[in-house]
Amino acid sequence: MAESRTQARNAVEPAETSEQTNINSSVTRSEGDQPTEHSVYGTRQQDSQLVFFDGQFPDAETVRSGDVQEQTLAALDQIRAMAAESGLEPRDLMRTTVYLAEMDQLPAVKRAYAAFFDGQRPSRTVVGVARLPNDAAVQIEATGVKR
Repeated sequence: MAESRTQARNAVEPAETSEQTNINSSVTRSEGDQPTEHSVYGTRQQDSQLVFFDGQFPDAETVRSGDVQEQTLAALDQIRAMAAESGLEPRDLMRTTVYLAEMDQLPAVKRAYAAFFDGQRPSRTVVGVARLPNDAAVQIEATGVKR
C-alpha cells in the first residue's frame, strides 16, 4: 500500500525541466547576501536583475517607543539602506510583503507608505501574523529591479 502511494505521488509530481534547472542555477550568492550593518538578514540577487530583500523590522528602540506608522517607516528605511548598497532607489522596489501583527493597524501602514514613497508605490501584500521578531508590529520584505 505504501509503495502504491509513493508511485502515485511520483506520477503527479512534475519532472524537473531544463528550464527549472536554468532558473535555479542562475541564482547567485553575492557579498550582499551576508548580513549588513543595516540588517541581520541579507539580500539575494538573480541574473535577471531582480534583487530580493529579506524581511526588515524596526530596531528594539523603535519597537518600544514607536507606533505602527513609525515602525513601518523604520523598516522601510532599512530597506532603503540595503537597496542603496545594491545600487537601487526606493522607486526601484517593485513588490513588498508586509507582515503585520495587528491587521487593524493597516491604515497606519498605508500612511507610512504614502509618506515614504514619492509617487508610485510598489505593489503590496499584507499578511496578518501572530508574532514578529523583537515583538515588532511590522516586518517588510521587498523585491527590487535593477534598471
